[in-house]
Amino acid sequence: MTKYESRLWGLDKIFALLDPPSDFIASIKRSKLNHEHLSADELAFAYERRGLLLSLLRQRRHMKWHDLLSPISEIHASSYAAGNFALHEIFDLKHFIWHYQALRKYCLEQGITLYDLPDLSELFALLDPEKNNIPSFRLSPAYSPTLAKLDTLRDSLALKLKHARHKYLQEAIAQLGIDGLKEEFVLPRSARSLIQSLNQSPYFVLHRESIANLHYILADSDESLQHKSKLAEINQEIAQEEEAILKRLSQQIVEQNPLLERAIDSFRELAWDYTLAEFAYKYDCVIPRISDEIQIQRLRNLPLQLALENDGRQYQSLDISFGKAANLIIGPNMGGKTSILKSLAQCAIMAKIGIPLPAEQANIPLFDFVYYNHAGETDSLSSFGAEVVSFCTALKRSGRGLFLLDEFAKGTNPREGEALATAVIEHLAESHHTTVAATHFSAPTRLKNARKYQIKGIDKSFAQKAGDDLTANLKALANAMDYSLISLDEGQTPPLDALKIARILGMPDEILARITQED
Repeated sequence: MTKYESRLWGLDKIFALLDPPSDFIASIKRSKLNHEHLSADELAFAYERRGLLLSLLRQRRHMKWHDLLSPISEIHASSYAAGNFALHEIFDLKHFIWHYQALRKYCLEQGITLYDLPDLSELFALLDPEKNNIPSFRLSPAYSPTLAKLDTLRDSLALKLKHARHKYLQEAIAQLGIDGLKEEFVLPRSARSLIQSLNQSPYFVLHRESIANLHYILADSDESLQHKSKLAEINQEIAQEEEAILKRLSQQIVEQNPLLERAIDSFRELAWDYTLAEFAYKYDCVIPRISDEIQIQRLRNLPLQLALENDGRQYQSLDISFGKAANLIIGPNMGGKTSILKSLAQCAIMAKIGIPLPAEQANIPLFDFVYYNHAGETDSLSSFGAEVVSFCTALKRSGRGLFLLDEFAKGTNPREGEALATAVIEHLAESHHTTVAATHFSAPTRLKNARKYQIKGIDKSFAQKAGDDLTANLKALANAMDYSLISLDEGQTPPLDALKIARILGMPDEILARITQED
């Protein structure tokens, strides 16, 4: 599926309605939509999982899912396969495991067993030697007696340094006779006598200056310098010990990488399934059943429905039932034929990816590809030429296709276009593909091996005369139009509604009267 096809069929708008609870899950969504290729068995299992989550959401047991999924940040198992991890990488890992374990616990409480959610408690314990059970990580002294000893010594020296500096500050206050001095302070340049005293004393040094001010800090006494020197040595020893701990810890993490990889993969599936189940819950969608023929009750074209409802207009859902081979839809322009074809394209692609369908009930085949004949013009081809080239290309594709033909061959002269459209539909009817074709041509309706349907059309009792308000006329037309599909018997002629539509949209009566006179 190209970006053009996604926009043409309205799938881009449907995909935008999939609302992941976090940036990590949004990245999973992008990956799934771009690269998801499921076998029939994989698809059945995916729909089973999504159906289970949808059932839980419909039981109003859904608020905790969002809270559990959204804090989990993105990590990749491949990043933890080689060892020698940085501190922030282990921090990210512990953060993931803490939230993953909470999610796993909730799944077990809900009786959800369709996911491979390995227990990472042993790996978490490795990263939580103090048993604080928090998602943050530090290289705790609990990892090593040596580190614990060095850490204690560092704290002792830091306290001694603090006392030494305090003692030196008190000496400075006494010697300079200046109350209220602190270890750091700022003086304006106008305080010349005080600045001179400070510059001549051993107690403070100029740290930085600006045009207006001078910033002083307490100097180091001999005692402070000794403590600082010892602290530097201890910090170096601590760094060496921490490096050794990180090396050992990294190796232990690598040993559990296969378990971590399973957990991350399972989380990705669960998060994606939840996103789709939440979409289905919000937009009243259904888990379809994969079958040979298309049978969908109360099908909705979601982008069109939302646009109409936003405009204060009603949307009509449809019941459709199409055969395995060729199916024809006959009806007037503005009768909803194109919307039906685009809705079928949406359903076929959504089902292939495993997205619930906007319907009350749905049976649909698993198509290998979808072809829709609105290719548009190119620099070297007319719309008819581009249509023929794209159709021939689609015929060469492997697998079972869904061919959606919207007024095929209307871009050439009517006589040849009708003959070509008839031949194309007849050929597809004899193939392993499924075809749904909307047409105004008469010849295709005489094909014996194609099911025929009509758009029910405008209510016979409707007799509103058009005004000058186009918006009101469109609303009147929508209210008068019944978009339901009716199966036609062999030889049955569909009603002609084009003149009624023209009248509703403002075609002058004097012009319509000429047509009546000619008839």
